[in-house]
Amino acid sequence: MRLILTVIFFLMLGDKVYAISPTTIDVIKEAQYYGQMHMHSQLNDFLRPWISYEEKADRLNETAEHAYLYTPFLLIATDAREKGLNGQKIELLDGKRIVNDYAGTLSFSVVLFGTESEFGRNATVMLKQGEKVITPYQVAIPLNAEKTTRYSKKSAYKIQCYFYFFDKKVDFDKPMILSIVTGDKKEHHFYFVTTNVK
Repeated sequence: MRLILTVIFFLMLGDKVYAISPTTIDVIKEAQYYGQMHMHSQLNDFLRPWISYEEKADRLNETAEHAYLYTPFLLIATDAREKGLNGQKIELLDGKRIVNDYAGTLSFSVVLFGTESEFGRNATVMLKQGEKVITPYQVAIPLNAEKTTRYSKKSAYKIQCYFYFFDKKVDFDKPMILSIVTGDKKEHHFYFVTTNVK
């Protein structure tokens, strides 16, 4: 009986999927296939499995603040999609290069809206997992936001930011909240469950 329970336990462990797990040749091929098969999809549809909307968003579409978690799978799939759209050959070596380039990194792309052109300046960024707080090793926020009237009457400006964390500091068994406080003192929170994405 103990042997059966032990086998079941290890089988369950083997079935777990982590967003940032060792990327094998098979995973690279799967990601490149995903990129090719969804080459002509709208970008929002292509990225849907990796998106989180701001927790107070009243609409879950491109008019809401949103964040993308760029896993190795998504980075490889995006590269394959772009190459396919440009008529370029998709090589296994491309996927391997991406894995090497982003090894050890957890990346986020975030779209935020504000009422002032400089609302993103002096922002503080962190990942929270329970009591644990992780700060990024690199932050890329435009100094000035671009003016927009497309998204909301309240929000006149939009910025796209990029945040990079060391993945060894993250526990991928636990959900995480990407928390941003922009220069206008507004809080923006994005919730991710990494076991739900590739």
